[in-house]
Amino acid sequence: MIRIYYRGSCFSSKRAFAWFEKYNIHVEKKRISKLDKKELIELLSLSNEGLKEILKSAGRSSKGVQELIDRVMGLSFNESLDFLIAHPEILQTPIIMGDNKLLIGYNEDEIRQFLPKEYRRHRL
Repeated sequence: MIRIYYRGSCFSSKRAFAWFEKYNIHVEKKRISKLDKKELIELLSLSNEGLKEILKSAGRSSKGVQELIDRVMGLSFNESLDFLIAHPEILQTPIIMGDNKLLIGYNEDEIRQFLPKEYRRHRL
């Protein structure tokens, strides 16, 4: 099953939903604000860079978001989990998870990893 954590106002999330719809792939949609600790640990276990990979980009964020990002980076692992649950606005969206695969943000090439293998072999 593929799960997409999204923010309603996020254009990249809308593009991801449209892409999955185009290929008739069912996804479970979940607002990033509803992310729980267990799910956060699961997605971090799939990431290559840990927190850095799932946080918004420092240079492209407001001053308030940047301050929150700086704060979370100084916390212990457990403290950072609780902090992220309380402040999901500093997480990038969409976060796409499925079958031990993870994609942060929308990338037209990388999202293809979620196509079934048979489809990729025959079509791509």
